[in-house]
Amino acid sequence: MSPDVSAVRDDFPILDQDVNGHPLTYLDNAATTQTPRQVYDVFEEYYAGYNANVHRGIHELSHRASVAYEAAHDRLAAFVGASGGREEMVFTRNTTESINLVAHGLALPEFGPDDVIVTTEMEHHASLVTWQQVAERTGAELRFVRVTDTGHLDVEHAKSLVDGDTELVAVPHVSNVLGTVNPVETFAELAHDAGAVLLVDGAQSAPTRPVDVEAMGADFFTFSGHKMAGPTGIGGLYGRRDLLAEMGPFLYGGEMIQHVTFDRSTWNGLPWKFEAGTPPIAEAIALAAAVDYLDDLGMDWVREHEDRLAQYALDRLSERDDVVTYGPPAGEERTGLVSFNVDGVHGHDVSSLLDDRGIAVRAGDHCTQPLHDRLDIPGSVRASFYVYNTTDEIDRLLDALVDAPAKVDDALASDRYHDLVDEHHHEPRNSGGLAEPTLVKSSEETSCGDEGEFHVEIGDDGTIEALAFESQSCAVSRAVASLITEYLEGRTVADAADMEGEVVRMLEGQFPDLRRECVVGPEDVIREAAREYLDADADGTTPTRSA
Repeated sequence: MSPDVSAVRDDFPILDQDVNGHPLTYLDNAATTQTPRQVYDVFEEYYAGYNANVHRGIHELSHRASVAYEAAHDRLAAFVGASGGREEMVFTRNTTESINLVAHGLALPEFGPDDVIVTTEMEHHASLVTWQQVAERTGAELRFVRVTDTGHLDVEHAKSLVDGDTELVAVPHVSNVLGTVNPVETFAELAHDAGAVLLVDGAQSAPTRPVDVEAMGADFFTFSGHKMAGPTGIGGLYGRRDLLAEMGPFLYGGEMIQHVTFDRSTWNGLPWKFEAGTPPIAEAIALAAAVDYLDDLGMDWVREHEDRLAQYALDRLSERDDVVTYGPPAGEERTGLVSFNVDGVHGHDVSSLLDDRGIAVRAGDHCTQPLHDRLDIPGSVRASFYVYNTTDEIDRLLDALVDAPAKVDDALASDRYHDLVDEHHHEPRNSGGLAEPTLVKSSEETSCGDEGEFHVEIGDDGTIEALAFESQSCAVSRAVASLITEYLEGRTVADAADMEGEVVRMLEGQFPDLRRECVVGPEDVIREAAREYLDADADGTTPTRSA
């Protein structure tokens, strides 16, 4: 019998609240899911009942904590289909740390200039940046599997990249932007035929569908507790026992050692040699409770429920001429998220107007800036669903998007913003580039998807003779950029370098605190550009025209 969503929602008291005078509609689950009472009650049980360190005390509380902590390893191993039990399940802080553990334990000590790492254009920064750094430090070559126009990985392209020099293939099981469910089994075959290992980023799949690491052929599989109804601060790394046994520790200290002298140390057994120091005991026990909760719902049901919601959202969004969605089209399986943009409205502004109506979504590049570059967009809005979401909540989202540009205009004209924001929004000054600027300062804020450039023309005496800006940023940032260019005309580069809170003072602090980064960001960019110019001038070097 399928779970009743209204009963599921009762397990999550946080959902029963108003935000900005509207019922909370939480659609930011790909970032962090909410936590049911069955999970957070575990913390009280632990701290009130048997709070003690593990593996270190010959007393009852330590024994009880140790047994529960060890059992949590077994529970998570079973959840992802690891037959090796706790020896194949390492607790980390999150997916990012799990990937770094493999990088430090396997790749950095073993890879060299003749080796190849193959990953994809849809990687989360946690994966992409890690393998980028491994390649830089070892001399290994980094190759990227293309993303097709329909949001899939190009398997034929992958076949051309994975060869006998390949040591590691890293692929997301599910894209956190496109919702694509990737054919990881195919990538496992490619990797293993080449003698390489496969690392699967399971941050978006472990919470949303049945996972069997052995059936998919993963050598490593990573996940985060806070995305799967569990607590923050804990994640996991499944690794094949033989690989983990050969790898050196990532961190050193207590617990991960077996024997220590002044001359040398030997390491503890699996998985403890990778869990230095006092571990996240309560978090691990709570994470085990979270997978119990998900298994009680049924992971097949979780997958089907999310897919139903995603298909419903795609169908409704496709009815609108002013919305573009990304990833596999309606009718294809995807995870429960949809990324989109509304014509003429930056994602930050969409997210802000939705928040005014109690709707929480994510806007920006979602830690996938290169993927957004591949899509040729500065960012996107992502609505992501979980076990407690309903089609009524999707309807609420879509209704709030009606006449979005007009709603943004109304918001900027409200008394929440200083009149200068509305004025420069409707009548921007100095928009566009300069023909021959002295310097150009680019801004690409990976946390929000803002992109823009300041062009500055500087006289011989250091006076700013002209400024201009080009921007794909939100309406607030564009208005502030206009305000700054008007303010700095005729002033000196030193004045620009000394700016510190000038925009906040000009606006008399009259803007929502939620948009503070949008307000202060342009000032930070132009101040940095001015300081770089002055430093270059002091060194006697020619100031750069781009930074």
